[in-house]
Amino acid sequence: MLSAGEAEVVTRVCELLVPGSAAVRPDRYLAATLPALRPAEEDVVRAAIGVMAGVTDESALTRLSGSAAFDRFRRLAIEAFYGDFAPPGHTGPTGHDVIDFRPPQAVRLRKDWSFLGHPESAPGPWDRFPPGPDEAEVIVVGSGAGGGVVAALLAERGVDVLLLEAGGFEPAAAHTRFELEARHRLWWPARLVSTSDDQPIALLAGRCVGGSTVINTKVAMRAPELDLGPWYDLIEARLGVRERTDWTPSVHRVEKGFAALGASLRPVRSYTDHNCSRCGSCLQGCPTNAGKSTLNTFLMPALATGNLRIRTRHSVSHVLVENDRTTGVACGQTSLRAPTVVLAAGAINTPQILLRTCEIAEIDTSSSRAVGRTLGLHPARLVYGRFPEPQDCHQVYPITAHHVRDDFVVEATTIQDPVSFAESLVDAEHRPLWGKRLADVVRGYRYWAGLLVMATDENTATIELGIDDVVISKRFSETERRRLDDALAFGIDVLRAAGAQDVVWTGLSTTHMQGSAPMGTAVDEHGRSPDIEGLYVADSSLIPTSLSVNPSLTVMALAAKVAGEIGL
Repeated sequence: MLSAGEAEVVTRVCELLVPGSAAVRPDRYLAATLPALRPAEEDVVRAAIGVMAGVTDESALTRLSGSAAFDRFRRLAIEAFYGDFAPPGHTGPTGHDVIDFRPPQAVRLRKDWSFLGHPESAPGPWDRFPPGPDEAEVIVVGSGAGGGVVAALLAERGVDVLLLEAGGFEPAAAHTRFELEARHRLWWPARLVSTSDDQPIALLAGRCVGGSTVINTKVAMRAPELDLGPWYDLIEARLGVRERTDWTPSVHRVEKGFAALGASLRPVRSYTDHNCSRCGSCLQGCPTNAGKSTLNTFLMPALATGNLRIRTRHSVSHVLVENDRTTGVACGQTSLRAPTVVLAAGAINTPQILLRTCEIAEIDTSSSRAVGRTLGLHPARLVYGRFPEPQDCHQVYPITAHHVRDDFVVEATTIQDPVSFAESLVDAEHRPLWGKRLADVVRGYRYWAGLLVMATDENTATIELGIDDVVISKRFSETERRRLDDALAFGIDVLRAAGAQDVVWTGLSTTHMQGSAPMGTAVDEHGRSPDIEGLYVADSSLIPTSLSVNPSLTVMALAAKVAGEIGL
């Protein structure tokens, strides 16, 4: 619980950050989250309240801009208001009413806010898999584009597979367009990359059975740099990849801007079937299964074979090694045994597991030293243009068109749901947007059309084990800075040429992390570790050079290739 004084500070400061938010009682929203926090985390929250206690006006708040307390309060105000929180007895408009956010799924949803008080590790209502034995022929760590494919293909061959997933099981029936609950149940909490330019990059990824394939936009692009033809064919056939020519008015609107600049906009290929209703829910999970994921396309059929078992809420710390051979994995105090282990926990988590394994097993080789040294990020930002008429980009298939250049890719049209939209906005100096300007921008939510601009990078980010947490850092080269600036400028020019009356943009983020345990250095061309017999990598960590296109199709193709190399 918050004291009366703490509640008053929270309400006052949130109103300065997001005008209008005091009406929905952000202090009560914060109080509802406290039961899920560890004591040390609650201490941080109360310390932030103490820092803000003397703030009574915008000038005092401006002096704290950039501090941890400021960022925490800004997130709190945005979540409470634009997340549509309404305390018991509230009779006035909510944040969604103010911005006219009324997609069909959200309108009919009766929101249950009890999840705020649940730890992220708590089992969800769909986590019903029996544990089964603690050993298998193969243990696969991670169930996304890599792990989901490997586990399914091995199970289809008759192999006894135990699949471990850090998140929960969330089928289509669980997807309700409730943004904050989806973030809690489907996504990793945002992790940040520190950069030489002091512009942090948010790392976004799925944490559920199916991984990021459950919450991505399903864009299917082959990488010409890699020779994966047969495996691309296999994966595309399973997913039913098709071209999306069903553009909505917002795409045709921005297409005029591309044409004015002498640029073309082409349909994307995607792994969505014809049941797609263009409801805009992709990032909160597809409620109709029209969006193909490793969960609904690979894992569910594999479960029916009886050869695949899944354990949810299982985080692996390291691989167990005896006499230079894997014998299983460690999950907290539990040891799970298998002679073959496939790491597919993603380009951020897989290198952490490898680094801990090498540290514990005292492995120091050229391949072990390559782990975590060449992380590619494919950094991106969203650029939004406000038009005179509603664009309603929250009710479209988020990415139906793209423009591809050597240095960057532009995808259209899209918009994040309200909380993510507001949280990610920055000003011209790349500082978080807040106050009246933020409220004015978000109030026009339905009128904004977004372009996702992604710049090719040079695989120079690093991952290292810290004392309490992983340390991820990136130093941008002049070439990379130019690409980022050019991509942003091009997006702005397109929107202006299309008739946008105002333009805003977000900070940097990425869902395309890759290359942190690359083929040819950390592992061989088949994903096999040269240091530990029976250990494989089968996720985006394998990609040797940062791709210029969306990598999920490539990750699945690589995983299929690795699965074929595992002989039992």
